[in-house]
Amino acid sequence: MEENISDNNVFLDNNIEEARPLSSSTTHQSSLSRQQQLQKKTTSSFTDRTNKLLHYLVGVTICGAIIVFFPSWMVILRHPSANLENDYEMGTSRIKTTLRSGGSINSQGDRIIGGHEYYLAGMIPSCAEHTFLTLYEKGQLPQQGTKDSYSYKTCKGMLLRDDIILTTHECSQSPSLFFQSSNTQEFLEATPHTALNANMGLHSKLGFLQVTDIPYHYLFLDQPVRRARMFLSLRSHPDISASVVDDDDYSSTKGGSSSSGGAISPYITCKGYRPIVHNFPLPNGEMVPIGEELLTVGLPDDMLWEHADLDTAPALKNDDRERWWSKAITLEEGERAFQKYFDRPEIKGPEGSLSVVRAHTGFIGKASGISESFDPRGHRGEACFYNYLARWREQKPFSGMNFMDWVDYGTGRSLFERNKKYNFLPDLNDDMIGQIPDDGCVKKKFNARTVHFFNDTERNEHAVYLSPSEDGQEVIARYKQSGEVVGPSSDDHPHLYMFDLNKQMYVVDKNLWDKDNYGSIKHTAVLAGKPALSAGEAHFKENGVIGGINYSSGHYRPQITALTMMYQWIKEQGLNTGGFSWMARKQWSTKDCYETDWESFEIHSFDARVLEQTCREATKSPTWTFKE
Repeated sequence: MEENISDNNVFLDNNIEEARPLSSSTTHQSSLSRQQQLQKKTTSSFTDRTNKLLHYLVGVTICGAIIVFFPSWMVILRHPSANLENDYEMGTSRIKTTLRSGGSINSQGDRIIGGHEYYLAGMIPSCAEHTFLTLYEKGQLPQQGTKDSYSYKTCKGMLLRDDIILTTHECSQSPSLFFQSSNTQEFLEATPHTALNANMGLHSKLGFLQVTDIPYHYLFLDQPVRRARMFLSLRSHPDISASVVDDDDYSSTKGGSSSSGGAISPYITCKGYRPIVHNFPLPNGEMVPIGEELLTVGLPDDMLWEHADLDTAPALKNDDRERWWSKAITLEEGERAFQKYFDRPEIKGPEGSLSVVRAHTGFIGKASGISESFDPRGHRGEACFYNYLARWREQKPFSGMNFMDWVDYGTGRSLFERNKKYNFLPDLNDDMIGQIPDDGCVKKKFNARTVHFFNDTERNEHAVYLSPSEDGQEVIARYKQSGEVVGPSSDDHPHLYMFDLNKQMYVVDKNLWDKDNYGSIKHTAVLAGKPALSAGEAHFKENGVIGGINYSSGHYRPQITALTMMYQWIKEQGLNTGGFSWMARKQWSTKDCYETDWESFEIHSFDARVLEQTCREATKSPTWTFKE
């Protein structure tokens, strides 16, 4: 007989489809037992949920710590016997690093030549991605135009300056290593830097290589200019939260961020685009502080240091957006470098000679004249150098750069283009002959107006010798190499000539000059800007006969002394000095012969006592004329 059982007397078992009736004698005991079980189950369920929550929080904490600190742990704790393959994403720089087993590592953690390769792993900030190098042995170079073949990596290095690489002691002893230029993608050779390595300590773990393929960036006043790529630090514990944004375009391109690429590195940090080296990482994970040791090894004076140069070194970049820095100079130091160049004998020339320096007056005049000669961008014409030099001196505050750096890699690289648009530069006040307005010196025009300087072979092709005509009345010029006579010139386009310190005459036939490829011929081209005895133009008739010689040269600006020495040279060869016209300047006269200090002349191939008499004779010559 079925009974109606209340819900309170029924225990619902999830594993039983129907409820079972209970007797009244057992109901109370069963009810107590069920309450205890429910309480126990509830307590157990709460404990399980609490434990799971704690486990979840601990797991999240551990994962976060791994994400934040994993890169640094890998550099510090990595062991040479490990087999690791890692890819790190660092801002704009993706660095693949590989460590293979079986490599032969010495007690200092350096690679032993002939063993398997060990590749440094670590975070490289994007500011240093072009200066942290992989160095290869010659037989292991990857093919150009392909990605790095990581099975060929040998050594690591830091490009401190274009020609100096910091590396491990063991790698610095390799006879020849190669690295890929970030700009040209060509492989450049590096060999042991004997001078710097000799100054390293006996037990030093570091050493240097020197780059042999690019010894200098360019020559400034005949002195090599090399590009500093990194700042050396005396601090072995980098401050990764250091302030930044001191390069002129960093804040606009990076949004004023305080990190370069977001990488945390124990050996290189960034201030804007500026990489600061604190330690050198050895293959075994050891960090070698570089500051104290490198401070005493005799590094070149233009190397940059964090404590002395970080906030003052001017930032430079080229059209390929390569970046480098230089030691800051004052305007006085920049002008002094020019002045020393003005006074050099091989530039100024002996007393009585012609030179670009002697031909110009004032600092800007002299500096613009010689800038054409040592211009590393192809001997651009001197006229626009005047404009750039004036602006270089006027800039406030002073840029801290030497002139050539400023022209092409600093403010000057786009100054006149911006002025043409915004008209912010004051007018120049000067009386320089042939001055070009600022808007005529924009870089596109300035870079196009170059002077082709002759090499020795080209110069020798234009060397001439003089001989008399059959009747002895005229003077004929022939090229030394070919023996051919100099071709005739037109009245409007006489040939260009130079008369060097060794009394050798050179003639350039303007009718044959390749203007399309070399531009207009200039006097500085023939002797590559060097001193001379005379310079000007020569008129030629048929059969190489000289019709007349003038002294028109804006670069050299000859005086009556130049005419006198050429006149004496013609006499010494027994040639007829009246055979052609001596085309003097209108202001020249016999009076100048008396007022010239001939005794001060240092032209050893001429007798100073004879020159005064020769000068008077020339001014009274029947063929003495004036150039219109």
